[in-house]
Amino acid sequence: MTPKPITAAGNRSTRRYWIGSDRRYDRYNRSLVNRIEDLMDPSFLMNWRDLVADNNRGKRGHPYKTPNAFITFLAKLRALYNVPFRSLEGIARIFARITGITTVCYTSIFRRIRKIKPAIPDSQGKPVDCAIDSTGFKITIRGDYLGSKWKKPRKGWSKLHAVISINDVSAMSFSITDEHVHDAKAGKEMLKSVKERIKRIFADKGYDSKAIYNTFGENTIIPPRKNASSKSRGSPSRAKIVRQIRKTSEKEWKESVDYGKRWNVEIYFSGLKRTMGEVIKAVRPDYIAHEIALKVQYYNMLREVTHAY
Repeated sequence: MTPKPITAAGNRSTRRYWIGSDRRYDRYNRSLVNRIEDLMDPSFLMNWRDLVADNNRGKRGHPYKTPNAFITFLAKLRALYNVPFRSLEGIARIFARITGITTVCYTSIFRRIRKIKPAIPDSQGKPVDCAIDSTGFKITIRGDYLGSKWKKPRKGWSKLHAVISINDVSAMSFSITDEHVHDAKAGKEMLKSVKERIKRIFADKGYDSKAIYNTFGENTIIPPRKNASSKSRGSPSRAKIVRQIRKTSEKEWKESVDYGKRWNVEIYFSGLKRTMGEVIKAVRPDYIAHEIALKVQYYNMLREVTHAY
């Protein structure tokens, strides 16, 4: 039975939530506060000199005056709030005025943030159900009025392709391309690196590819296109799904395989954009990809410390 929303006549503190939900909103609200405190931990200020000495050990050239931990702190600010590099220098000056640490110019901040290599640590454990999809990030903050009025070419967008663990709604693997790369092509390459950690893979029709069906076999939960052949033609598992859908209906097939789990990837993308923003300020393609990757990495860290239940 579909839960009914609480009406305005209910208690003010609970009227916005769903009847029957087992979410602990007291715990969830505390975790939303605590996760920012954990992500933006300024404990590096306590052992500033030791960190600088460690970063300069074996370094060739001019020594660092600020540790990598402080640069990472500024990178998190930029990823989370889209802070410009010159504003990050202003924030560094505020820290220097309060604590007496050495400040750093925006050029050095830019260069050192670009050296950060975004990565998602490999999770250990049994294979889990996963979903794959893509979403777009804007690469300009200008409005549509002038472009529409003067027929200017649009800037386009960058695409984030991600494999999401359905258990904890976090990214297991991702790749970044331009808008012209097809989902199935990017997904085929990305799934190779995490196929051992996937129990079942859920996706929409954009990932209807024989290569993906052949990789996961019966564990592929992807609805084929309407004109898909019921004959094997290189992919017996895909043909089996086609025959099952034609025997009953696509709706019944989706219910039998619990296809609704695929929506977890949409939940992830929605949270990523609402929390980290969907506008990218970088201009060069490699810088755009780096900026999106940092958003994914730090959002994953936020997800790890968020407790909804």
